[in-house]
This record gives sequence, structure tokens and C-alpha cells, in this order.
Amino acid sequence: MTEGEKLHAEQRRKFWRNLMIVGAFGAPLGFGVGFGFGKSRGDFDAFWTMVPQWLVVALVALSVGGLLYGSWRFYRSIDEIELVDNLWSSVAAYAAYAVIFPAWWALGKAKVTPEPNDWAIYLAALVIGLAAYGKRKWDAR
Repeated sequence: MTEGEKLHAEQRRKFWRNLMIVGAFGAPLGFGVGFGFGKSRGDFDAFWTMVPQWLVVALVALSVGGLLYGSWRFYRSIDEIELVDNLWSSVAAYAAYAVIFPAWWALGKAKVTPEPNDWAIYLAALVIGLAAYGKRKWDAR
């Protein structure tokens, strides 16, 4: 095994280890929220009001902290090419959000469309970011 192959193998090992660590924390959290949502018969508002507020704050803090920690670990374990691919997709997602929201907001104020839907814009930005990432990976193959 060459030196480059050893470095690549170590890098992949770090990547998968970090993914497993984040998954070990995220999976139970996601399962718990999903289970509670199911118990509330699909009423999302009822679910969040039946949970004590301190627990909601703790879950949100744990989620945000886990996301930040996982992102930090992820970016420390990837190479320059993967970093550039992620930066391109992040720029595409940000540009989509920066264009879609003000355009929809202006159209909403003019009563051409309903008020902007935050979740639709968020989802559109995620899809555009994933598409940009996928295109970078497709072009690099």
C-alpha cells in the first residue's frame, strides 16, 4: 500500500467513524421525536405542547450542538476536493435562499402569491444544494 493509499484509507476511516458517532446521537433523538409525533396522532402542535418546555429546549440545544460538532468533525476529516464540492453546494443553496425568499416576499406583498412559506424555501434550498453537490460528483467521475 502506497503512502497516498494509507492516507486515503485513514481519511475514509475518520469519515465513517465521525458519521457513526453523529448517528449514534442523532438516531435516538430522531426516533424519540418520531415516536412522540406518532403518539400525538400526527398533530405536530399537540406533540410539542405535551412535552415539557425544558425538554424541548434541551432537545433543540442537543440537536444544534450535535449538528455543529458533527459538522466540525466532518470538515476535519475530508480532503480538499470534498471540501470544495461542499462549498460549491453550500453557495448554491445560499444563493437559492437569497433569491427565492425576497422574490416570493415581494410577490406576496403585491398579493400575486401567498406569503412566503418558510419550509418550502428551506426545502428548495436543500434540494438545490444537493443537486449542485450531485453535479460536482457526477462531473468528477
